[in-house]
Amino acid sequence: MRQAPCNNKNVLDILCVANVSRWHGLDRLLRGIAAYDGTSNVILHIAGDGPELDNLKKLANELDIADRVVFHGFMMGKALDALFDKCHIAVGSLGIHRKGLMQTSELKAREYCARGIPYVIACADPDFPDDFPYIFRLSASESPIDIDQVLTFAQAVCIDPDHPQQMRRYAEEHLDWSVKMKKLKEFLGARVRN
Repeated sequence: MRQAPCNNKNVLDILCVANVSRWHGLDRLLRGIAAYDGTSNVILHIAGDGPELDNLKKLANELDIADRVVFHGFMMGKALDALFDKCHIAVGSLGIHRKGLMQTSELKAREYCARGIPYVIACADPDFPDDFPYIFRLSASESPIDIDQVLTFAQAVCIDPDHPQQMRRYAEEHLDWSVKMKKLKEFLGARVRN
């Protein structure tokens, strides 16, 4: 089980694991990092390939934040595990509205929860209640991400060193296939009876 790396308030390592596409909205995060003028060192780690990578690399250079965005490329196994262990929080889709959607059930969100890493998103997810304390919900817009708000969220969840275990327990109780398939079976059974 992942141990939360929450002992350094001067650094915030953010992880995104994705086949990076425009709807992930990472450009919003890059613009937020560029606008941030606080004292914490905010680093975005992008693990994965995808059609949006070249645009993000170009944007990071244009915004003069290339030293704060690490493009790791495709990762798996122990290397990816180590990156998860290093990062404080993760990021899901920040631009799903670009596809005309307001809700999603991203695989990455389920992996983040199962691994015990809190994360930020800019959309609704029906598997998580609105008050789920390990998700910070941002606006579905084109505005840059407010890094001060993200830092406040990260510091709040890091107060509880047991949050990775609590997230894992939630994933086991609500996201596991055995739980999801039981609900589907009940739904289909009710439809057949009607």
